Amino acid sequence: MRGIRIGLIGCGDNGSTHAECLKRIAGAELVAYADTVEAAAATALRDFGGEYATTESERVLHDSSIDAVYICTRHDSHAPLAIAAAQAGKHIMIEKPLALSIEECEAVAEAVSRSGVHLMPAFKMRYYPLVQKAHEFIPRPLVLVGQMMDNRWPDGRWTQDPVQGGANVHSQGCHTTDILRYFAGSEPRTVWAAGGAMTHPGHPCIDQCVAAIQFENRAVASWVQGDAAQGQFTSKFFFELFGAGRSVQLCDRLKKATFFDGSKTWVEERAEEEGFQLEDEEFIGALLAGRAPALTAQDGIQATRMVLAADRAIRTGAVQEIAG
Repeated sequence: MRGIRIGLIGCGDNGSTHAECLKRIAGAELVAYADTVEAAAATALRDFGGEYATTESERVLHDSSIDAVYICTRHDSHAPLAIAAAQAGKHIMIEKPLALSIEECEAVAEAVSRSGVHLMPAFKMRYYPLVQKAHEFIPRPLVLVGQMMDNRWPDGRWTQDPVQGGANVHSQGCHTTDILRYFAGSEPRTVWAAGGAMTHPGHPCIDQCVAAIQFENRAVASWVQGDAAQGQFTSKFFFELFGAGRSVQLCDRLKKATFFDGSKTWVEERAEEEGFQLEDEEFIGALLAGRAPALTAQDGIQATRMVLAADRAIRTGAVQEIAG
């Protein structure tokens, strides 16, 4: 059976990580590499093999031999590249966030729907085995906690740029909101939040957020996001689920989980982080099987929608209703 020929657009850290994962997947064939930095594309071609490297993403998008593209570029380029890829008939794996505005997210979803291609947002946390096991253990939690705290981002880091990256909450918050939505098993209904530009005073984008989310099924979540400092006990990522007399705590970058079933407690651990590898296996497996991936543009839209609602709540002081 013919494999999936892949073009990688954006050959930085995330792009290289995906390429390393794809090398281990039967049926995935890396063909082309595009990056605005010529040396980055050339290095990827040398390291991972393929047919060519280029500084022109259009060359990859217009290559009729390529079936799918990985978009691993800066956030402000996600929407235009994804729309162009959909119009060119390429399936799409896109790094988070899908886009920094709902209008761009919806434009991507419309282009994908119109073209008939598949798009999967790269929410790697969905694929951590202990995240999935926690969801199976408490499929309908009543109360949730999600925390992603980082050390202060440097002022010159591109993710801190208001246009290219959107700063910490907008850049990374979609990971946390996506997992909270996944654990809740429901769509968000209201969001209230406090925070602001606290570690980067005067910056137009918020960098700290403490939010309360209520879901349609009445589950409630506390969401903490920012770059005030990384938690040394919990690690950067930390989640808790409570319900039906049970609880789960996930820490150590989601490689360790403490389960409580109402009477006994036990701990399970994984040796390494597996999210990148397993999400890439899902994407390639779906394309080989001719089916839609488990995650779609709608998941990307909802994760960004929750982030933007929290931003509005911080700026206005008002509870935000979420529709859509």
